[in-house]
Amino acid sequence: MTSVRILSTGGTIANTVDGRVGVDDVIDAIRHQHPEAVGALGIDVSVVEVLREGGETFTPVEWVTIARSVQQCVDDPEVDGVVVTHGTFTAEETAYFLHLTVNTDKPVVVACSQRKHGTLGNDGGRNLLDALRVAGAPTARGRGVLVVLNEEIHSARDVTKTNQRPGGFRSGSYGILGSVEADQVTFYRTPERRHTSTSELLVSMDGTLPRVDIVATYAGADGVAVDALVAAGTEGLVVHGFSFSGKPHHLQRPSLERAVQAGVPVVLTNRGGDGRIPVESSHGFVRGDNLTAQKARVLLTLALTATTDQAKLQRLFDAH
Repeated sequence: MTSVRILSTGGTIANTVDGRVGVDDVIDAIRHQHPEAVGALGIDVSVVEVLREGGETFTPVEWVTIARSVQQCVDDPEVDGVVVTHGTFTAEETAYFLHLTVNTDKPVVVACSQRKHGTLGNDGGRNLLDALRVAGAPTARGRGVLVVLNEEIHSARDVTKTNQRPGGFRSGSYGILGSVEADQVTFYRTPERRHTSTSELLVSMDGTLPRVDIVATYAGADGVAVDALVAAGTEGLVVHGFSFSGKPHHLQRPSLERAVQAGVPVVLTNRGGDGRIPVESSHGFVRGDNLTAQKARVLLTLALTATTDQAKLQRLFDAH
């Protein structure tokens, strides 16, 4: 029998009107209400509680804690796949961190819920069962970390929470990888960028990660925030820049150029949330490809553990 380990970290999927409960309690409730659904899985499920917090409280410290736990699970030959339950606010960031740092071909699936367990219209029970089915599917192997909600399978690299509704997680113009339906789990495409077992960003989980911050571009933006972050000791900056080019406001540029000269790499991203940064936008900055600012921050945080060289950073962004 296929064995899937659930690592619970909190979030709405384990939240009720009376507070957060353990995911094993959620599964017991689903078994009680829908025994036929759980029985049809044909999966041996075990639960390990890693954290019990809302995703909005997470920091890179929690990323590392979760990544260590996932790696321990996938290293166990008795485990065929892993599900991480997570709050929706930062699920896309944790998922992408795992996508870049967990060394495995086994399925790793992040499951969330937009509505509390036990409330009208709750989507958590279905999302959890769907995530278990995906984690237990042989066809999910080698596709990196996946995020499952609303019967859709997203790549951790592409997915973004856009609103609070059950279908509020979207993957931009490239779309979902597949779907979870009553009769089967179906995939239609595979991520091409490096991830999991092919990632070049598999870092030691023993030390602290570099501080990386995001600065917004808007009409009238100047260099005050950039200068303050550099003074505070930031080791990298991501610019949430104009669409499509990622360029900062011209009043921000002098401060950003000074940051680069001081050894603080700067990555440009598109505030429109879709579309790659063109080559002519860089001028001393790293191009963030089509990553959102929050995803670019994850990648830069990991990349800075290896290098601050612009050309090497650019190669990592182009590959991942």
